[in-house]
Amino acid sequence: MILTTRRLTLIACPLDIGQTLLEDRKRAGELLGVPVPLGWPSRELAEVLAPYLQELLHDPQALGWGVWIAIHREANTIVGHAGFKGRPDRDGTVEIGYGIAPPHRGRGYATEAVEALCRWSFTHSEVRRVVAECAPDNAASIRVLEKSGFRPAGVSGSLLRWEQTRVESAGDGQAA
Repeated sequence: MILTTRRLTLIACPLDIGQTLLEDRKRAGELLGVPVPLGWPSRELAEVLAPYLQELLHDPQALGWGVWIAIHREANTIVGHAGFKGRPDRDGTVEIGYGIAPPHRGRGYATEAVEALCRWSFTHSEVRRVVAECAPDNAASIRVLEKSGFRPAGVSGSLLRWEQTRVESAGDGQAA
């Protein structure tokens, strides 16, 4: 499953690539057709990747509702990841998260990925709302969410909560 944006190719991380990312970065790069940079996947992504792979092992239909790898096409390099924290719940809500590798931050890749994934999620009739959380002092993440059409939706513990509903959906991601 692949989405394309103006500059990025987003690949829904399948079981084989995800397992290889955790075990053999060089082989993962061969499978992806792009070198896997040092320090990637990040510790945070590796922590999310392991349970996602368990979900895929038991339910291959979960592909797309977890980790997506963001590759800059022109530079042929992995710039980060984005994705969902599981399938839509009973109310039609999915939670999105994202992380861009430090050398690639500040270039709009997170916004591009988030917009494309929100648009993709809203192609599924059961999805009514996409939510996200971020720290109140994370100005870059707040800006990504604002530019992607999210609206403040309160506080959850020490984190700001954001949401986008089907009607507010925007973006340039196209399914390939």
